[in-house]
Amino acid sequence: MNTLQRYIFGRIVFLSIGTFVAVVGVVWVTQILTRIDFTTISAQSLASFGLAIVLMTPQLMALLLPISVVIAMVQVFTTMNSDSEMAVMSAAGVSRGTIAKPVLLIGLIAALYVFVSNHYIEPRTSRALRDVLVTLRTDLLANFLQEGVFTRLDKNLTIYVDKRLPNNVLSGIMVSDTRDEKTSLIYYAQSGTVGKINGNDVLVMTNGQVQNKRAEDGSISVIRFNSYAISLAEFGSAGTSNFYYPQERETIDLLFPDPNDRVAKGQPSWIRGEIHRRMTDWLYPILYVLIGLVVAGQTQSHRQLRLYAFGLAIGGALGYKGLSYTVYGLNRQNGDLWWLFYAIPLAGIAINSFLYWRGITLGIPDPVMRASDRMADAIHKVRMRHARARAA
Repeated sequence: MNTLQRYIFGRIVFLSIGTFVAVVGVVWVTQILTRIDFTTISAQSLASFGLAIVLMTPQLMALLLPISVVIAMVQVFTTMNSDSEMAVMSAAGVSRGTIAKPVLLIGLIAALYVFVSNHYIEPRTSRALRDVLVTLRTDLLANFLQEGVFTRLDKNLTIYVDKRLPNNVLSGIMVSDTRDEKTSLIYYAQSGTVGKINGNDVLVMTNGQVQNKRAEDGSISVIRFNSYAISLAEFGSAGTSNFYYPQERETIDLLFPDPNDRVAKGQPSWIRGEIHRRMTDWLYPILYVLIGLVVAGQTQSHRQLRLYAFGLAIGGALGYKGLSYTVYGLNRQNGDLWWLFYAIPLAGIAINSFLYWRGITLGIPDPVMRASDRMADAIHKVRMRHARARAA
């Protein structure tokens, strides 16, 4: 890279890192505040919670780092337009390829991290995170459940305890597990306690029943038991091994799943969709930087940029990412839509590459901007009129 390219590269990288650190810091604080109950149980729980926050970071990096690059790009190029640097470079004959090279290099670095993270880092940290959350859940059940309060342990997973007795004995237990779309489980038990079976943390319930409602036909089956143990790792039978979802498994395990695995037998399209997601997620950082180039990477007037560049760039990036999540959800039900994993980012890359190299800039149309200015002026006049009326 020449001096100009190193200048652009350095500014975007520095601002990307700063933006990413700030966003991750906000996410960490949010997680701490929303789960502060965990940190009040014990010092061990506090350490486990801190470890859980650290294990979340690789997933946050894969998601937030490309967005941080887009924000940094728009900020850098907006500033360069405001300072007339883009106009000077254009007048000096600097080509679009010269400007795009350092930006695309940053996108490729981010894409490489996303690829490595999806295949190697995230599956390992996700499994470790699940194990840590099981520990936190065990501490919550053993030490923090409040009498007469419905406590949400996980999405669609709630437990209620009527009374807490000495020696961590629980009385009047109700557990609602509706995480499976096909079945809804409700456990009732007169008493229970938290313990370990074969090294697994379990909730052992006595004198109760399980109600199983099938979503297909609405039929309900009831099983009574004298003693029943639920694994806290997956809220299944305590005799089963720890269950990991497809996003928590190694890529090799997805390519060659265990034929007896319940997901492989019941939802094979979920596993195939996870494979295709990992094979295409790395394309999105490249797509994002191209969106940034189209929106802000060309010479424009300061009036055109204002706040609209950020909205268009971030909105476009989040729009494409939202489509990818939609496709992921659809493929859990219909594996024939796998080709959309590749079509969406590749089409986006092709479209934005064409727009940039043709010098087409996306922006708010002038009539809309003039209407916005007139509306802002009218609001300002109304405010001034009310202010004078109050003063009088």
